[in-house]
Amino acid sequence: MDEIRLTGLTFYGYHGANPEETLLGQRFEVDAFVYLELSRAAESDALDDTVSYSAVYKLIRREVEGEPSKLLEHLAGRIVGGILALDARIDRVRVCVTKPSPPLKGIAAGGAGVCLERRRD
Repeated sequence: MDEIRLTGLTFYGYHGANPEETLLGQRFEVDAFVYLELSRAAESDALDDTVSYSAVYKLIRREVEGEPSKLLEHLAGRIVGGILALDARIDRVRVCVTKPSPPLKGIAAGGAGVCLERRRD
């Protein structure tokens, strides 16, 4: 299966279980992997034969900068579902959402995150 990738996308959002997170907000990083057959696009060089990574980016941005979720799992699930709904040619999606500086006592660097992977039913 072929893959379209968008990695290291950074947005500011208001997701989290702690009141401070939803009040102050924080950065979120998203990596998305969209699996579909790309042989036709590889031959034709036509945008209509692939899924626009610009459309995927806009969907991710809208979700991260939009309605807050308490859990990263919920946010990632919204993104995965949205990407699968973009185009029937998409077979599988993997999305990783990371808080680069989570509000954990004593943490100086690193991040916390989740990855969800779903196939079209």
